[in-house]
Amino acid sequence: MSSLPSSFDRTNVELEELSFFERVKFHCKQQPLVPIGALLTTGAVVLAGKHIKGGNQVKAQYYFRWRVVLQGATLVALVAGSFLYGSKYTQKSREDQLREKAKMREQLWIKELERRDEAVKERKKRAESVKAKTQENEGAIRKLESELAELENKLKGDEKK
Repeated sequence: MSSLPSSFDRTNVELEELSFFERVKFHCKQQPLVPIGALLTTGAVVLAGKHIKGGNQVKAQYYFRWRVVLQGATLVALVAGSFLYGSKYTQKSREDQLREKAKMREQLWIKELERRDEAVKERKKRAESVKAKTQENEGAIRKLESELAELENKLKGDEKK
């Protein structure tokens, strides 16, 4: 197998090449409910902390309850998103990737062999037509040589007289 780079070799490379922030942006686009839930949960915790510091325990308890609800909703969104979007982006095992790569290279090699076979057939066809033309030309040359020989014989015969 050749180690030449190929456009067919790119599997999950794009995601690995992204920077941290680009990866976060990519995942936020894939599952937008998860970051929203995380931000809302953080907001509930911040508000609860603010009310604890202010001494209002009833409001703090209210926001802690919201934190639990929002955290649960975020978890549900994460799991649901994994089921919905996970089937598209499941990573294949290394063996499966290598098998696919081998199949692709085999198909490319077969296409290359077929292309070469067509080129060989075309060259043979061209060679046969050239050979046939050469034979025609040789026949014409022999005919002209015989006519030339006859004319020379006539000239010699005319000179003797």
